[in-house]
Amino acid sequence: MRQNNSRLFIKNDAAYVAVVFVSVVLFIAFLAIQIFTEITMTRIFVGIGLMFLAFLMNVFEGKFGFYISFALNFVQFMIYTYEYIVMKSESAPVLLAMTFVTMVIDMLLQYCIIKIASRIQGIEAEKRIERGKAIRKELEEEMFSRSSLIVNHDVMSSHQVLSEAIGRNLTNSIDPLTTLPGRDMITERADKFIREDIANMQESETPDEVCRPFTVIYLALDHFDNITRTIGHKSMDLFIQNMAHRLREAADPTDMVARIDDADFVILFKRVLSKESETKYADKLAKEASRAFAAGIDSMNASIRYGFAHYPSDSRHAGEIIAIAEERMSRAASAKDAPVEETSELPGAEVFKDKTKDEIVAIFERAISDGSIHMAYQPCFTAERRLVGFEAFLRFEKDGLNISPQVFLAAAENAGYMRRIGSYSMENSLSALTAINRIDPKLTMNINISNYQLRETDFIQSFSNIVSSTECNVDNLILDLQEESLITSLADIRMTIEELATTGVKMALDNFGRGYSSFNAIPLLPVSILKLDGNFTSDLATDATVRILTRSAISLMHDIDISVTATGVGHEDQFDILVGSGCDKFQGLFMGPAILTDDLEAFVLKTNT
Repeated sequence: MRQNNSRLFIKNDAAYVAVVFVSVVLFIAFLAIQIFTEITMTRIFVGIGLMFLAFLMNVFEGKFGFYISFALNFVQFMIYTYEYIVMKSESAPVLLAMTFVTMVIDMLLQYCIIKIASRIQGIEAEKRIERGKAIRKELEEEMFSRSSLIVNHDVMSSHQVLSEAIGRNLTNSIDPLTTLPGRDMITERADKFIREDIANMQESETPDEVCRPFTVIYLALDHFDNITRTIGHKSMDLFIQNMAHRLREAADPTDMVARIDDADFVILFKRVLSKESETKYADKLAKEASRAFAAGIDSMNASIRYGFAHYPSDSRHAGEIIAIAEERMSRAASAKDAPVEETSELPGAEVFKDKTKDEIVAIFERAISDGSIHMAYQPCFTAERRLVGFEAFLRFEKDGLNISPQVFLAAAENAGYMRRIGSYSMENSLSALTAINRIDPKLTMNINISNYQLRETDFIQSFSNIVSSTECNVDNLILDLQEESLITSLADIRMTIEELATTGVKMALDNFGRGYSSFNAIPLLPVSILKLDGNFTSDLATDATVRILTRSAISLMHDIDISVTATGVGHEDQFDILVGSGCDKFQGLFMGPAILTDDLEAFVLKTNT
């Protein structure tokens, strides 16, 4: 039999239905006896019985019993009213009063029952939470004993921050093979460093001076597949465990060492080292990892490669920083080769370099007023080259120089100016949507939303005000959410996203494939569109692995009713491969250049004719 644990009494469904049926039949029977008898005392005693029966139904049958008993009492009340007014019955006033009192007491009793039930459920929930904490504590203690095996024991008792390094292992993202942190944990740790750093810069008058950079080393065994085929998976697992132990022993105790995949490891540290010191440190780690494949006079031909990536010079996204380090590692010819240096300074970085917060804000204010900052709209097409919408993005041109979005958005975030930038972008984009919908009511507009905006307490209200003032059709509005914000910061922004979903706005997961993507998280997110990152699609024509992954990703998204848009489509061969893979929509230079605001309506008219 089915059970309903939400009821305080009679949890079995079949028994509950039987009790309700019997109580209703008894109530109607007693009421019939009362109506057809003329003896006053009998009617009053039956009325008292009906009062107690109504109370019992209220208590034991829950909310449904209250509704039934109240309805039956109301029928009683109407019958007694008729008897008093029309039939002039002597007992009717007493019965009316009894019924009225019964209905009032029933309502008060039901209120008390609801409060008591809520309290009981609260106590049970607290007990469940306490039990969960106790279980997690036991698991953490067990994990601590396992993780301590791979900590540098020589400094365990002397180093003050060792507890933090150990503590990083005590979460649910431990790699089961090595007991090192896994990919999710180290990505979350890097994202936490970035959020804390941005918060510090926003509070400082000189953001550059308080910036706290960190470094990622991506270290991997060369020719992993070939070696695995030679020695077998079981033997390789033992070598990977040996590598993990040696890396943790060789690493500084304040550094976080994680296993990403196969024999790929990441070392994350905030210590400031020179280029030469970084290389020496990576060489030391690579040498120690390679010792896992050597014993006595015997050794295997195993080489370790590595690559660096730095925050904030390379990226301000955790997953992307790790991906850049991996890419640089893959370019290294061998462990002895010098690692690939980070990219040169992005265009326009000197505009904000060594500026105070007030100076940065003044630069942006002038740029908005004189039009240096303006909107551009990238058209989006179907496979048949039919225009379906645009993606809005900001451009910043100063003295003939196009400042990289990565540069000026980072500066705006550091100076606490993202709110103004976000409002400017949204106001202009929604006004543009209103304008193009007058020509074609089906065209859509994608707008990028940052983590900073989603964390604002009044973002929903601000968004609603802009929608109202621009009179745009929200059904045609698509908000592009950064992939990393939904995977690493979902807890902080979940409520805002859920509120946005109720407005009718569609949401897209942007930048998929730029960092480390999580397929498992996508079905849990309120998105209906997946946007493949341009850096990901750029290798389609030359990399078979990327083509296989792209086809697989598109097929998987279609299975869960999520459409796929490819961005950064720059060549015909990319477009043809994406069309053959089932991609739904396309953006990029091959499809058409970005359109300025003044030319937008003319472009729509021309394209639709």
